[in-house]
Amino acid sequence: MRKREWSADETAGVLMLVTLVFAVGLGAVGFYVGWTVKGSSKTTAAATQTAVVSVDPHVAAGAHDFVEFACAQCHGLDGHGGVSPDVPSLTAAGKALTAVQLRRIIDHGLGESANPTKPYMPVWGAVISSQQVSDLVAYIRAGLPSVPDAVPVAVPQGQGQVVAGSALYERYGCVNCHGPNGLGGVPNPLSPDKTIPPLTGQDFRGEFNTDKKITDIIRTGSVIGRAPIVSMPHWGGIIPDDQLAALVAYLNTLK
Repeated sequence: MRKREWSADETAGVLMLVTLVFAVGLGAVGFYVGWTVKGSSKTTAAATQTAVVSVDPHVAAGAHDFVEFACAQCHGLDGHGGVSPDVPSLTAAGKALTAVQLRRIIDHGLGESANPTKPYMPVWGAVISSQQVSDLVAYIRAGLPSVPDAVPVAVPQGQGQVVAGSALYERYGCVNCHGPNGLGGVPNPLSPDKTIPPLTGQDFRGEFNTDKKITDIIRTGSVIGRAPIVSMPHWGGIIPDDQLAALVAYLNTLK
């Protein structure tokens, strides 16, 4: 029996039909995949929204101030202590002290101001605003809860002392008093020039002309211990030697 041969028109029609079926099938697969991904995205977004816990705005602001003003570097992250035996945990203090007592300590400082070998909490009254103090007090009295993103700036590793030092300058709150790039300018009412000195320029470099002199003043601080003057805390016993060296390396770039 002779096999029937298809005409050119019939062949073209079959090819067109196969192509159409393939396209429809591909579209169906694409729709299914897209619907699945979209559904998964919605589920993930919903789960994320569910996971977000509302935080009192004043408590949240206090948590960020706690990090920004380097409280965490002495009292420990979330105020749990463990940095120095001379610096207490704040978890118990929030219950033992009244809001008025906490505010006074923040404004006027606390510690052995005459002993540079012991940490001293500086006089913050002229640097931190009244609202920021209120937020800090709210955060401490709330038990110093964990607040998303209220974490100290990360210190880059393996990128040299200068890079690490620039991050430490923020992490330890130096920037709050000495300004960005050590430009100074924060009011200090009882000092001769009425401001916290810059860490650059001829006056600073003339007085602190060696790495040792800079390291020593960071360790011992500059504490008078009474408002309204701003005092530099004793960082000896808080900042380890390798970080002190990185800070000095960064400050030397500000010449």
